[in-house]
Formats: sequence, structure tokens, C-alpha cells
Amino acid sequence: MKRTLFVFVNLALICITVATAQNRFDGYSLSVKADNSGVCPVRFLPQQNQQNHVQVFIAGTNMQKPATGLTACDFSTVEGNRVGPNSADQKWCFQGPEELYEIKLGNGDSYLWPMVGRDTGFYNVKDFRPVKRTESPTVKYLYSEPADYTKAIRNAMMVMASRQGGTLLFPSGDYIVGTTDGNTRDPSYEAITVPSGVTITGASGNFSVPTTNMPIRASASRIRLRNNRQTIFRIGGCTNAVTVRNIEMIGNTALYGEGPRDATGNYGIEALGEWTIDPITKVHLPNTSQFFRFENVTFQNLDIGIFVHNTNQPNCNSARQMCNQWQFDNIRVDHGMFLYNKTGIKIDTFNTDWTIANSQINTAAANAPGNGIHIVRAAGILIENTFGGGTDEGRNIGGTFLYIDSVGTLTLIGVSAERTQKTIYTVPSTSAASQMMTVIGGVFGSPIELNGRLNFISIGNHYSARTIQAGPGVTVTSNGDRFCYDPLVLANTCLEPGSRTPVTKPGFDKGRLMFRTGRLPEGQPGNFIDRQSNYFGYDVEIGDGLMQFDSNVTFRDLAAFVAPSAGSSRVRDGAIVYCKDCRKSPNGVCSQGQAGTDGAFAKRINDQWRCD
Repeated sequence: MKRTLFVFVNLALICITVATAQNRFDGYSLSVKADNSGVCPVRFLPQQNQQNHVQVFIAGTNMQKPATGLTACDFSTVEGNRVGPNSADQKWCFQGPEELYEIKLGNGDSYLWPMVGRDTGFYNVKDFRPVKRTESPTVKYLYSEPADYTKAIRNAMMVMASRQGGTLLFPSGDYIVGTTDGNTRDPSYEAITVPSGVTITGASGNFSVPTTNMPIRASASRIRLRNNRQTIFRIGGCTNAVTVRNIEMIGNTALYGEGPRDATGNYGIEALGEWTIDPITKVHLPNTSQFFRFENVTFQNLDIGIFVHNTNQPNCNSARQMCNQWQFDNIRVDHGMFLYNKTGIKIDTFNTDWTIANSQINTAAANAPGNGIHIVRAAGILIENTFGGGTDEGRNIGGTFLYIDSVGTLTLIGVSAERTQKTIYTVPSTSAASQMMTVIGGVFGSPIELNGRLNFISIGNHYSARTIQAGPGVTVTSNGDRFCYDPLVLANTCLEPGSRTPVTKPGFDKGRLMFRTGRLPEGQPGNFIDRQSNYFGYDVEIGDGLMQFDSNVTFRDLAAFVAPSAGSSRVRDGAIVYCKDCRKSPNGVCSQGQAGTDGAFAKRINDQWRCD
């Protein structure tokens, strides 16, 4: 009997516990909006007139059913369905029997708000779709698939902003934003602001082929625009630690069977902010944003894939902001795919450093301006193991892979580009002597046009015969570069551009050549690349050391140096050689002597070897 009573009492306790279970909900009253004002995008709603209080409604009732049975937690206050934040940090907290509520802020905005649980911080965008609640036979939340996902994504960003970050999953699907019905422009749409600490991840970064009749035309996860002059995501000032990965962002692309559509003004990700100056106190507020990763992301058919710039750029007031100086720092683009964009990446602020790695940036001159990466202003850029170019040398030739107005340092490692009108172009008026461009281990067939007064350091690259076209103010240092393929392996490929004439001395076109390593002659007559000497192009000073000449050169070697070999001689006026068996004749010309007894420095003057 006692044992039976003991079981009954415990079952009763269990039932009571289940019936009175309370789930926890907490957050802040915020607005999340990056705009041209330059202020930080996440802002607290003011305390005046209780604007930072929230009203709580049963989710799925169109805010027609106020929540009941709420209790306060963490020093918040509850009056009916109205929750006030605590006075210490303005965080509101309540407990309730539901797993999901709808929160209405003091500014009128409303959001679905999930309870705090073991998976808090990890969110599925599908959980923020429109929802309806049914009461019978049991309580259920029924979600519907929206034609446009703007509101759902904004809802998720708001929840994550309130928690200083989180991960938002986009399962396989086609997520349209910026419309009222999946196609019609939403006139109130603004880019979706991404707050600090957010990771956006899809199911795959594979790219769509939307204009073909292939059975499968869409990537696994893609976010898509259906109108021009719209941006998908925006990053503002005071934002840190954002990651986007395994997803596609696509502009206003014509689907199979549709007529042409206009993608003008479409951006995948726009980052804008400003280094503010208080006009009264003169205090500087950099509003720095840093630590961004874009991994395995496809940007397709956009005006600009990633665009970083200062607010009020065209009309900057230097009394109120540091013009062109917003700090957007520590950015990494890794395994990115940029397809059919007018510009893949555009960087326009001096205070920024990037790494762009393992990526492919396709360009098309016909899709003007056809730039892969346009650096208007930047501090330091590293590009490695990345390819750029078009799809052929005809109608689908690429534009300019790397278009540079002004940059502090630019380093390219293992980069290649082909089938483009220009691989690299630097603007004459803004390329200053302080700019350093270092290119290592790349392969470049299309023209590299260097203008202004920059420094070009080239190490171990492979160019075509006339790839480098340098202006007179450009200083060039070359170490271990080669021009043209080995003529014994690929015959008759080292030709003057647009002709079948062999280039006997391929190399740098103009510019001030400071130093260049040479090479041995290659090939056979008719398919020949002449030798190239090691070259010092400016003052040479040897400090704390010796300059040792070859001690084995003989008088017979002097004659061989100037004898025609495969069309040209090795030596010109100005050469100086140590000759171990030369002696001076009465007229100063070198003559045959005896090694060990004679010896002289032979100088090439007026087509003669002179030993005086």
C-alpha cells in the first residue's frame, strides 16, 4: 500500500511539472539598419515613453491574441502581455508556456521570437516563415512557403543581433528578396543588414545555369533578386566577425523562357560606413568593421558582387568624416566564384586589407565595364591561387581582370589570367611612386598595362612576348621571369602580337628597368629566342665586398663574344672583361699575350677591344 501511494504521489508531481512548464525568452529592443548615415546599424530603441518595452502575442494569430501566463525573469517586468526590460542593461526577459511568440517592438516592428533552448544560436531561415496556429485537435504551428523571403531573413537577423550573433542556415531552395509577390518590386525594400557575429550558410556554393533548358538549373541554395537597383545583403560600420559560405547570390537574371532582365545596380554584398568626426569636439569615431569571410560563395549576374565604399563618397564633408578612410579590415574571399558580373569585387576605401584566394573571377568585356577586381582605393591586397579571364578570344573575351586606381601594396602569388583584353591596368593619374605591386609565380598571356609611377616587382612569372607594357615612370625589377614558351617544345609561338613574325628578344616594353636576370639563347634558326644578359638599369654600388670577373676568359674568347651567333653578337660597346692572356698593343688595342705573364681588362670601345 505504501509503495502504491509513493508511485501515485510522484506521478502527480510529474503532471504538475509538465502543466506548469515555462520556456524562457529574452532579447533587446533594437533596430538593425545599415544606411548612408554612417552610424552603427544596430541601435537600441530609446527608454523614453517605454519605447524599449515589448508586447507579446501568441504566434500565428496575426497579433490578435495577446499572450497570457507570462512571468518576468532577470529583473524585467511583466504587465499582462507587456514586458519591460531591466534597468541595468535594457534586456527584457520573460517566461511563458509557448515555444514561440510574436514580439511587437515600440517602433511597431514585429518578429517571431523562438525560445531559449539547447540549439539557441543556430537558426533555420524556414523557421521564420509566415506561420498560423491551430488549436485543435492539438496545438500546432503551420508554416507556409512565402513567395519572398525578405521578412523571414530580416526576422532572423534581428534575433541574432539581439544575441550578438548566430548561424543562419539556408536549406536547399530559391530565396527571392526585394519583391511583394516573388516578382513585383517592393518599393519599401532596402538591403538586408547583417549584424555582428553572424554566419550565413547554405547547402552548396555551386552555381546556377538559369538560362538553359537543363533539367536542373538552380544551385542548391541561392538568394535571388527580381528587380534592378537592389542589394541583397548590406554590412555597416561597427560590425565584426561575419561569415558567408556555401551559397549563391544572383542578380536579376532571366530564367529559362524569360526575356532579358535588367541587373543594373544589383549588388550581392555591399559594405558601407564612415570614419566620423564630431564637428564640435573633433573626436574621431572610426566605426571600424573587421574580420569577414566569404567562403565558397557564387556571385552571379550582378552589377557588383562585393562592393565596399565610404558613405557620402561623392559629397564628402571633411569636417564631419575622414574622406575615403572608413576602416573595413581583415577580409578573406576564399573559393569564390564570380560569374557574368559587370564587376566582381569593387574596393573603394583606403583603410582596408584583403586576401582573395583560390577563386575564379570570370569577366566579359561585353558586360561593361567587365572588371574582375576594381581597386579604386585600398591599403593592402593579397591575391593568391586565383584565375581570371573570359571564355574565348572573340565575342566572349574578358574585360580587365585587375583594374587599379590606387593601392598601397598589391601582391599576386600563383595568379593566372587569360582571354582578357587586359590582365592588369593601372590608372596613370593615381598610380604613385609609393605603390608596390609584387607578382610571383603567375602565368599571364594578356596585356599588363602599367602606368603612373608605381613599382613593379616580378619574380618567376611566365609572360607572353609583349605582355608587359610599362609607362616611362614605372620602375621594373625582374627576377627569374621568362617570356614565351620554350621554342624546342612549342615551336613558332613566340610571335609579335597580331603577326607571324618571331620575337627574338621578348621582354618588357619600356618602363625603367631597374634589374633583370638574363637567360641563355633558345631554339634553332627560324625558331629562335636570343640570349638576354643580366641587366642593371640604374646606378650600381657594391658595398663591403668585391666584384669578381671571370678569371678564365682568354683573347680567343674576346673574338667569340663579338662574332655573330644566330643573328646577333653577345657584346656591344661598353662591355668590360678580364682577359688572362691579353696585352696592350702600341695603339692600345688588345692583342694576344701569354697567360701568367700578361693579363688586362679589355673594354669594348668603338667596336674594338682596348686594353689601355
